[in-house]
Amino acid sequence: MVPFSDFPEHFISQSRFALAAEDGRMTGLLRSERARAQGKLIILKLETIDTRDEAELTIGMGVLLYRDDLPDSAGDRLDSQRLQGLAVRVKATAEILGSIESFFSNGAHLIIVVRDGRQEYLIPLVDDIVVGCDDREMIIDPPPGLLEINKAAGR
Repeated sequence: MVPFSDFPEHFISQSRFALAAEDGRMTGLLRSERARAQGKLIILKLETIDTRDEAELTIGMGVLLYRDDLPDSAGDRLDSQRLQGLAVRVKATAEILGSIESFFSNGAHLIIVVRDGRQEYLIPLVDDIVVGCDDREMIIDPPPGLLEINKAAGR
């Protein structure tokens, strides 16, 4: 599996997971028998999935962790699961762009989706851009042109 998480090591340290199909169906809790990192992938051996044919049935399914099982975020690293709904403020102008609606991975890092009404901004979740965050808001210092690119794309 390719982890879309700020903390892929959580998949190795946890012992129970649920699988979610694209149509929303979910499995019950499955216990992990083994887990290891292999490059950017996490290899899990889940109970009741014992053959290659059974494993192939899980292709495309999401692997979910229970939020209550996760340790608190460490240091200054941002936990994207706790960001949803935060206001996003631009450091230079103090303007509120909107609130964090969702996030996704582009393969290199997470992208937060900030929306204010019809306007949508895609902001990379990287230390050079995110300069502050608390329980109410995230403060960003976007490079020149980042916010304008979103407007030019008709978002």
